[in-house]
Amino acid sequence: HTLHFASNVPASSCSRGPALSHLPQTMPLLKAQRRVRAHCPEQEKSLVRVYAKDVVEEESTADARCERRSVLCRLPLLAALPLFIPFPQPAMAEVAAPQGATSTFAQPDTTITNKVALDISIAPRSFKTPNERTLGDKTVLPIDDAVPVGRLVLGLYGNTAPGTVGNFLRLIRSGALRQTTFSKVLPGEYIQAGQQASFRLGGVDADSSDLQPNPDLSSSRAFKLQHLRPGTLSLSLTENDEDPLVQAGAGYRNVQFLITTGPGPVPRLDGQNIVFGRVLEGLDVVNTISQVPTFKPSDNARQLNVFAQSIGDDRAVRVRRKYGKPLKAVIIMQAMELPLDGL
Repeated sequence: HTLHFASNVPASSCSRGPALSHLPQTMPLLKAQRRVRAHCPEQEKSLVRVYAKDVVEEESTADARCERRSVLCRLPLLAALPLFIPFPQPAMAEVAAPQGATSTFAQPDTTITNKVALDISIAPRSFKTPNERTLGDKTVLPIDDAVPVGRLVLGLYGNTAPGTVGNFLRLIRSGALRQTTFSKVLPGEYIQAGQQASFRLGGVDADSSDLQPNPDLSSSRAFKLQHLRPGTLSLSLTENDEDPLVQAGAGYRNVQFLITTGPGPVPRLDGQNIVFGRVLEGLDVVNTISQVPTFKPSDNARQLNVFAQSIGDDRAVRVRRKYGKPLKAVIIMQAMELPLDGL
C-alpha cells in the first residue's frame, strides 16, 4: 500500500522539521512512519489514521471493481437466457393483407390463363420469284408452296405478365399474326417472330391490333422467370431486331416474341426479357424450325462488321440484324385462341 500525503495531512501542522508536502508523494508505510517520527512525533497518530482511511477506501474501491468485473462476466450468460427460457411474448394484432396483394418475394404465378395455337408452314424459299409476282399482291411470300409442319400450342401466364399477354392476345384476335414469318432462327437458343415491318414482306402490321402500353416493362416481378427449358415463350427486348425507325414511331408497342429451342437453358436472356408463357404442344415443330438454314456471315465478315461499328458506320447495325435470318420462309399460316379445357 502507498500513501498520498499532500491531500490528507496539512503541511503547516508541524513547527519542527520540514513540512509533509516536501516528503515523497508515495512510499511504504513503515518508511513514512520513521521519517514522520523523526520530524514530527505528534503527527504519527494522524498519519496512521490517514493511512487506515486510505486502506479502507482502496479496499472498497477494489471490492466495487471486482463486483463490476463479476457482473460483466455474467452478461453473456444473461444475454443467452432468452434462448433457454421461453419468456412470454406480447400479443400482436394480426393485420390482414389487402385483397389481391402479393408479396415482393413471392414466386411468379405460372398458371395458364389463356391458350393459343399457331399453325406453321415452311416454304422452299424466302420470297416469290419475280416471275411469280403479280400486280396487287398483298404479300410476296410463297404461301402456295409452303408445306405445313405442325401446330404450336402456347399457354400464357396472364397473372405474371398481364400487359404482355394482353397485347399478344390482341395480335391473335385481330389476325395481325396471320401470314407473318419468323424473322430469326438461332439453333440452340431461340426462334423469333412478331417483327413489326411491311406485311407484304412477312412483317406484323400492329396498327390494326389496338395495342396498349405495357406496364410489365416497369415491373420487376415480370422479369423473374428464367429461360431454363425448351419452349419458353418470352417477349423479346434485348433480342429485338426491328428497324430503329419503327421503334421510334409514335405509339410503338413491342410485341416481338421468341421461343427457346433447347436443349439447354439460355441464361443470357434472363432478367432482360419477359417470360409470359410456354409451349404446351409442338416442341417437335420448334425443333423443325430451328433446323431451317439461315444467313451466317463468315468470321472475316463478322470482324469487318465489328470494325465498321467501332468507327461509327450505321450500316454495321443493319447488317447485324440479318444474322440468323431464315433462308426459307417460316410462315404462321393461322393464329387463334383456344379454350382452356383440359388444363
